[in-house]
Amino acid sequence: MKGKYYFTFVLFFIFIISFNASCNDNQVPKDQRQGNNQGSGDYRDYEHDITSDKKKPSKNQKGIFLSTYREQQQGAFTIFIPKGWKAEGGMIPSGVEWNVVDLVENNIRFRVTSPDGNSFFGWYPRFYFQDPAIVAQSSMGILQKRQGEVLNGVWLYPYMNIEDYVRNIVFVHFAANEFQNPRILGRAQPAPELKQWIPQNISHHYSGYVNFECTINGTPMYGRIYTIIYNIQDILWSTVGTWGLVAPKSRWAEDERIMETSIRSFTLDPQWVKRASAAQRERGQKYNEIIRQMNQIDQEIQRNRAQTNSDIMHEGYKFLTSQIETRDPETNEVRYLPSYTSAYTDGKGNYFLSDSDDASIPSENKTGWRKLDIVNRLDPGYKGEK
Repeated sequence: MKGKYYFTFVLFFIFIISFNASCNDNQVPKDQRQGNNQGSGDYRDYEHDITSDKKKPSKNQKGIFLSTYREQQQGAFTIFIPKGWKAEGGMIPSGVEWNVVDLVENNIRFRVTSPDGNSFFGWYPRFYFQDPAIVAQSSMGILQKRQGEVLNGVWLYPYMNIEDYVRNIVFVHFAANEFQNPRILGRAQPAPELKQWIPQNISHHYSGYVNFECTINGTPMYGRIYTIIYNIQDILWSTVGTWGLVAPKSRWAEDERIMETSIRSFTLDPQWVKRASAAQRERGQKYNEIIRQMNQIDQEIQRNRAQTNSDIMHEGYKFLTSQIETRDPETNEVRYLPSYTSAYTDGKGNYFLSDSDDASIPSENKTGWRKLDIVNRLDPGYKGEK
């Protein structure tokens, strides 16, 4: 963040801490989406539930074979995966070089895909966000950043509710090359089972999900996106996680049940949580030290910029008032004198001014006279007052 105008960057290790609080009991309860809309944030009645206009699926008489899959990169979590489905990614960086979450915390990018490639579920990576208006306000108007730009590893977007987040971040950035013509169906709905994952000591949050429709390679699809969004003192905001599922409309009832079962089996490894938390704290300290050093550099730049502006005004003043700024090389005393090319002093309050550099001093006793330095504050060699 820029100079003295910005807060000291403090990172919250929410993703791991929130899961750690529940790793002794992190099997998500049975789906309660058909509750009475008593979740967090601002919600209205749901206008269109993609399961409401068709019969509830009957129990699969054939059953489903599930295998326990252990995350391959770090052994960070286990999850049930249907037989024949393919898992990719894991607890890995987002793939975006500037993402501060990748530098300090553990990120996730994970997907499981059906054998025919048409249905899939998984987790999108995490980012930190900040409202561009906060940047402008904190910098006293010096920084005028646009929405979507990046500053110190943070994505500049105003705080959003679930629907806006899915429209502006998930659809536009995460799935821009995959979902064609995505459209949210109805309003965001609360998911009471997510309450256990909501971080403590935050200013505000939204938790729940939205259903949507889109096409992928010409196939009509239904989908669902879950997320928990939280705000930190109106300075930063982020997500605990963003995950979801997508399937062709023709088999949504069947695949939705399978994928929800898998998602709800996600379990973090307690030993990995301990190791990851310790590593995150160390990386966080190093990152904060880098930010501190960056702030010092920015402060120096701001001071130099302010000094330059002051020097310009100073030289303009001397020009308008026909004065020169002199400095005695022996005493370092600064004095403003009428505008001449050269100036001399005997150190006793007497001065000789001339437009010639080799003028003869009109004094019987020339001992002790010395030439004064003429100060030009815009000279590249000017070092300021000594």
